[in-house]
Amino acid sequence: MKPGEGLTLALSALYFFTLLAGYSILRPVREAMGLSGGADKLPLLFTGTMIGMILVNPAFAWLVTRVRRRVFIPAVYVISIAFLIGFRVAFDLVPKSHETWIAYPYFAFVSVFNLFVVSVFWGFMADLWQLEQAKRLYGFIGAGGTLGAFVGALSTTWLATRMGSLNLLYLSAGMLLLSIGCIQWLMHIHHIDRVGERSRPGDEERHLRGPPTAADTWRGVKLVGTNPYLRTIASYTFLYGLIGTFLYFQQGHLVESGIPNRDDRTRYFGIVDTVAQSMTGLIQIFFTGRLIKRFGITFALNTQPVIALVGWIALACTMLFGPSLFAPGSRLAGLTPELCVLVVVQVLLRASNFATARPARESLYTVVGREMKYKSKSFIDTFVYRFADATGGWTFAGLQWAGLALPAIAVVTIPLTGVWILVGRALGRRQRELVAESSAAETLGNQTIASKSAAIA
Repeated sequence: MKPGEGLTLALSALYFFTLLAGYSILRPVREAMGLSGGADKLPLLFTGTMIGMILVNPAFAWLVTRVRRRVFIPAVYVISIAFLIGFRVAFDLVPKSHETWIAYPYFAFVSVFNLFVVSVFWGFMADLWQLEQAKRLYGFIGAGGTLGAFVGALSTTWLATRMGSLNLLYLSAGMLLLSIGCIQWLMHIHHIDRVGERSRPGDEERHLRGPPTAADTWRGVKLVGTNPYLRTIASYTFLYGLIGTFLYFQQGHLVESGIPNRDDRTRYFGIVDTVAQSMTGLIQIFFTGRLIKRFGITFALNTQPVIALVGWIALACTMLFGPSLFAPGSRLAGLTPELCVLVVVQVLLRASNFATARPARESLYTVVGREMKYKSKSFIDTFVYRFADATGGWTFAGLQWAGLALPAIAVVTIPLTGVWILVGRALGRRQRELVAESSAAETLGNQTIASKSAAIA
């Protein structure tokens, strides 16, 4: 940290802390709400979420380009708070028998909320920090977010059965209100959108990183369709979303049958998030850089597929051969061996995603041009990933309709996870080849320049 950066850095970290704390409170409640009408309705919820993303994204992009940041950025959070309070009031007004009318829109809202409020945060950070500062300080800001996610999940675990899962919406709204305070303070000290504000180096690139327009999305589709490397990234992302959805649905059915109470379900999901965030923070601090540097991108890309493969094998064996650990009627009667295995797998997958797999996925775009980097990445991270969610949901439901029980679906998923590993290996190999080609081209270019300089001399 250099002189003059301290206050902005502290406020940025606090902003990310409160933002992710608020979301981490909402997430376990969302998971419990998604089971309100039964786990068999989850494919509809995932499809609705994908449609919501598609509908909201153009409106969001339009607002970003036409509304001043001083108005737009706080407005995103004010609107989110209004929705949360509205949902909380609606749950009291709607009869218990019709609660799914509110629970399902809440599920979709939280999914869309997560994408856009985090996007707004990083866009605002890009306005505050120059590239050299970002390289030095983004790690500290990210640590603030990781700590916030841990505190939010821990709060949910402790408060869900004490104050009721629905009242947690007020707590989340309070966290977002603190985020608005940080935003206003940052805008004040940096004179955002005031007369005389000057553009800074990198503004053009930051504009390119903004929310995608329809033209950007179409260009991203064409780039992915014509470039083999981008197609492989899209395939990896699709398998990541598809297999993750299968695991999510397995969890939904097991939790539905084993934990009947909504507050207990919220507490269960809060425990999973708390442990996952704890592991993520520890791995990020002590191991991420060392692991990727020591073993390379291919290793980082395949941490999740390998964990998923071992997890699916363990889950299938446990479902087929494992007796219940707890007697029916006890407080933890729902914690069957398969649910215990699933908790471990979920925690490891989430921790590896943020600690190794996601940094590796982001680094894949460092070997392509700027247009490919931003336009294809936007298409892959939004449409491809959400399409994988919806496809996974309906495929899981189709397998059930075909008569396959949960253990059989776990067995079917094992070879699919093997394909994910093969795609990860191919992707890592191709990235190394592109790095080598780029280095060779740079060396050749330097030699050519040197030869011309010698001839002139």
